[in-house]
Amino acid sequence: MTINQLKTLLAVIEQKSFAAAGQVIGLSPSAVSLQIKAMEDELGVQLFDRIKRPPVPTARGRALAEHAQKTLALFEASANVARGEIVRSNVSIGAVPTALASFLPAGLKSLQSAFPQLQIRVINGSSSSLVQKLSDGQVDVAICTKPANPIPGLDWHSIAVEPFAVVAPAEAKGDSWQDLLRDNSFIWFNRKTWAGQGIEEELASLNIDVESAMEIDSLDAISNLVSEGLGVSIVPICKGRGPFSDRLRTLAFGDPPFTREVGAFTNSDGRADLVIDAFIEALQSS
Repeated sequence: MTINQLKTLLAVIEQKSFAAAGQVIGLSPSAVSLQIKAMEDELGVQLFDRIKRPPVPTARGRALAEHAQKTLALFEASANVARGEIVRSNVSIGAVPTALASFLPAGLKSLQSAFPQLQIRVINGSSSSLVQKLSDGQVDVAICTKPANPIPGLDWHSIAVEPFAVVAPAEAKGDSWQDLLRDNSFIWFNRKTWAGQGIEEELASLNIDVESAMEIDSLDAISNLVSEGLGVSIVPICKGRGPFSDRLRTLAFGDPPFTREVGAFTNSDGRADLVIDAFIEALQSS
């Protein structure tokens, strides 16, 4: 059974005669009849009752026609899907916790408003784990910290450059960020993350030793620990995130301030994707 035979079947049912169907699809009535007969022989069923004039579809003919409509719709959309011109029905987004706690919710709201029927799945993880999931096809886009080197097969879309700050209890003494780091216990931002590794490397390049106390991967948790006087930390000032608690003192880390770039990785397959493109644009403008 071919696509053309399915089109012929639908034309006969829609036009209510073999002759009228032939005029629409450019075939003679006998050619239409031969196509329908070939389908019946292949399937071993009668699709039309030819005793009646004009022939009328049987129950099985109507059932096949209903299925044919869905099949043809999928077939005709294939090229558009390949070009990214058909809006996907679902999207899987991977994001680091700092993005989830800052600019990502506004981007998700904008995406949902633009595509109300879209099913959105969000998972969190470290930058490295999310990039691996993207490469493995488990997510469609990864929101994370930009690595030091490009990753083959992936495209980078910058969203923001975020400066880092030294955060300390409001009552902490010291006129500079160097004083705060030297005179207090230090709470690391998880050094298994690319951001945490960047902080560690920057401290090493500045020849600054810190007295390690804890290692946490949640900005909220770090803020709470610091505000209780349990140490100081270095954290990113995330795009779209509200101000720090008035129980905290903040100073820019470094001169010029040390920064990280956050953005989105997508697969380098050369295809346009309306949903992914709209999502990234929303994140960049939020």
